[in-house]
Amino acid sequence: MIELITIFQTSQSWYLNKIFVNSNHMVSIIEDLEHYKLMKEGKIDLPLDNNVRFSKVKMNPATGFDQLIVVGSPSMIMEKINKNTKQLLKG
Repeated sequence: MIELITIFQTSQSWYLNKIFVNSNHMVSIIEDLEHYKLMKEGKIDLPLDNNVRFSKVKMNPATGFDQLIVVGSPSMIMEKINKNTKQLLKG
């Protein structure tokens, strides 16, 4: 399991949420330029650095989630997955 921070919007407010995801259920991770652009334009009112990157994490349909929008670049998420895998192997 890895810890990720998701971003989502309800009505006109943006929220962050901490979640734990089984990395075996991730299908793909791609950079989310749409949310990056919204952040740069000041349309996402959250206490995040304006240069923060976002990723779309596509999940296995069996999880009940289609995709998650998470804070961090695809490479940052992959680093978390690889770090978690190494810790489990040393276990």
